[in-house]
Amino acid sequence: MPYDPTLHERAVLAARAWLDVPFRHQGRSRGGIDCVGLLICMARELGLPEYDVTGYTRRAQGMGFIEHFRANLIEIPLATAVPGDVMVFVETVFPCHTGILSTRHGEPHLIHAHAPRRKVIEEPFAGEWRDKLRFAFRFPGAGKV
Repeated sequence: MPYDPTLHERAVLAARAWLDVPFRHQGRSRGGIDCVGLLICMARELGLPEYDVTGYTRRAQGMGFIEHFRANLIEIPLATAVPGDVMVFVETVFPCHTGILSTRHGEPHLIHAHAPRRKVIEEPFAGEWRDKLRFAFRFPGAGKV
């Protein structure tokens, strides 16, 4: 995929366009969306290859969740993540949640479909999210690692 210097910025804008959309497990529309659905719909909107997968459970069961990311995105060191990159989090041991890194007022934030809040939100990337972060990925074409 050719280099696109605007892809990170466009990814954040695309994610923000989904704010307040209701949470729905395996949702792929403005009627309801989950964390993976947010990435799939963003990829479609950005003209990126998207390889949708459904049939997953709401609880992590092994490393299958992360393998799909590794097959379709570029894994990057956590320390190199910038707004527009994809963050992957664990619950207990296994990866099970994802969101887009963003920034507000110079502070890191996370845009994600959050089941407990029942919608897509943008909140400070702090506390439990920093503790649960295990992987970071970049969309193909977004630049070098």
